[in-house]
Amino acid sequence: MANRRSPDDLQAAVDAGVIDAAQAEKLRAMRGGSTPVIGPDGEPALADEERFRFLNGFNDVFLTIGVLLVAGAVLAATSTTFFGLGWAATMAVGAAMFWALSEILVGRLRAVLPGMVLSILFVLFAAAAVVIQLHWDNLKTSNWDVASELAFWRNPTLVFGIPALVAALVYYLRFRLPFALALIACFGYAVAARSLYDIGVGFSITAIGYGLLVLAVALAYDARDPQRVTRLSDCAFWLHLVAAPLIVSPALMLIKHATNSGATSAIILLTVLLLAIFALAIDRRALLVSSLASFTVAVYDILSGGVGLPDRGGIPISFILTLALVGGFVLLLGVFWHPLRQRLLPFLQSMPFARNLPPARQ
Repeated sequence: MANRRSPDDLQAAVDAGVIDAAQAEKLRAMRGGSTPVIGPDGEPALADEERFRFLNGFNDVFLTIGVLLVAGAVLAATSTTFFGLGWAATMAVGAAMFWALSEILVGRLRAVLPGMVLSILFVLFAAAAVVIQLHWDNLKTSNWDVASELAFWRNPTLVFGIPALVAALVYYLRFRLPFALALIACFGYAVAARSLYDIGVGFSITAIGYGLLVLAVALAYDARDPQRVTRLSDCAFWLHLVAAPLIVSPALMLIKHATNSGATSAIILLTVLLLAIFALAIDRRALLVSSLASFTVAVYDILSGGVGLPDRGGIPISFILTLALVGGFVLLLGVFWHPLRQRLLPFLQSMPFARNLPPARQ
């Protein structure tokens, strides 16, 4: 009798280091699709369109522990500097060590979780090396004074953000780690927000505009992989995760400032409903997760103010009902996500972007 629990042979080859993830993606494309996920009962499991590679196996956790221990040693060594080197050189040596580890763990073994940790460490150490070197160069100038020192640190976001952005970009170009795109997006926003604020653009407007730009890039990745089976889906996931709070939180704050207190909660509820429809259409839940806090506050305001539920002491009934209603809303969406998409997608077929939407799943 055939083994009904046979795993994806290509994935097994990736986990064993026989081929890398990019080669596996090409082979999957050649054979016309991906192998279905097998559940614990031996039957094909329901495909989750937002799966993303976080672990290849427990060995990734083991490797990550090793990376963290090495990082601890490097951080401890910076208190005395390596072999009498200066602070900037010490940070540069640390960044080089994390890059060398990345070549082995990410470039060769394709380990995901250790790569995420190493990418953060490399970016922070590389940026710190540049900042410290620039600071010492500023101190060495003949016209140094307190004013020049204050001017140097006037924009710490730009001083640190620009080298961090460049380091994250270099890391992604070398290793193609999807998580590195999130670092690029985050440091890119820090630089853009500080730069635009200096010319009079508010943080809320900058966040929404930048978030929409990141969202557009994420949707472009999704459009290239509507079946969500390649590395492009992982890239889109991390970008959606960065874009969502940049768009949702400032937008809801602007709604609160632009409307009177009576209409604010109702408008927020309507906004969350529209976000839910959009999230269903693109098959991504990140926008909804980012709006849950404001959604919860809006429901509580309606129940405690507009409805006027009785308070019998202790925890207010309106608070209990708010948690129950919001929790029920999340659970209903999670359980009926696919059936809801099956009913929504036919209404979008006439839209020009319909062909780029992920297909409905059973």
